[in-house]
Amino acid sequence: MCLVSAYVRGRSGEYWVKGLLEDQGYLVIRSAASHTPIDLLAARDGVRLAVQVKVKGGFTKGEREELLRWAKHFEAKPILATKKRGRWVLKEVV
Repeated sequence: MCLVSAYVRGRSGEYWVKGLLEDQGYLVIRSAASHTPIDLLAARDGVRLAVQVKVKGGFTKGEREELLRWAKHFEAKPILATKKRGRWVLKEVV
């Protein structure tokens, strides 16, 4: 039995969401092992997205506030990417 680490699951999720955004025409930068609120920074036609990818677990109030703060500094929409029923969902954080 092979157990996959949380890091590997998270990295895999980041690459999956990165691919989804690139398929939609975004240029995407992955913040590898940065431990920041922004896992992906994406841009298309003047629109910037600051994306936090969550494979498992919740989104704490502190994480939400940090994502909002960082997104504001990058003049980007704060986005939470999570899995629902096996599919990735990207939702703007307000």
